[in-house]
Amino acid sequence: SSGINAEYGKCVCFVGMSDQVPKVPIRHEGLIKRSVAKSMTTIKAKFQHRFFKLFEDELTYWSEDGKNLKGSIKVSQMRACERVDKETFKRPYMFQVVYLSKSDKMRTLYIQAPCFSTTKSWVEELNRLIDGVVGPEKYTLYHKGAFLKNYWSCCKNKDKYAQGCTNIPETDEARTVRLSRNISNVSAFSPRTPRRDRDGNWDTIGRSASPANFISDDEYTDDEL
Repeated sequence: SSGINAEYGKCVCFVGMSDQVPKVPIRHEGLIKRSVAKSMTTIKAKFQHRFFKLFEDELTYWSEDGKNLKGSIKVSQMRACERVDKETFKRPYMFQVVYLSKSDKMRTLYIQAPCFSTTKSWVEELNRLIDGVVGPEKYTLYHKGAFLKNYWSCCKNKDKYAQGCTNIPETDEARTVRLSRNISNVSAFSPRTPRRDRDGNWDTIGRSASPANFISDDEYTDDEL
């Protein structure tokens, strides 16, 4: 919106509350997505070109020309991102995004990249976001295959929502987040470090004493400790 500055007689612009700064994607690239068309009698899968945009809070995919939004997944819904065995779909450079639907059902988005380095960079970037947002709710197991012909191609389990059969290695980002949470928990709940008075008695919880009545362990010999 715009208005007139009466004092200086100039036209100035005012930014309204409804104005929004468009989000800038971390990555954007044309990839191939596995789509599943369901009918009353059959389930047909096909691979389609989609334009993907990855933001700090969600992954979106659009029509090939990037004009029409086809779907989106919030990072907070994601539970894992790993590569897919190339024998699963007879296609190389596949990776998967495992996420929870609105009804908390496990879903998997299968994506094909043009080369190994692209697959690697997408998996690493998605895992960085998942580790930072989801944290301990991230899955520790995944299926390196897919649920085809009423069972998982990797482990033959017939339960579509079965826990994965392959361990997910802990990333550096996940390790950092886990350790920082552990340190925070220890700081919040650890009891006060006990000290001994000059008579050699350990301080007990609730005992009041002046700091002058206590000495450090450095003042004791090894035998006394």
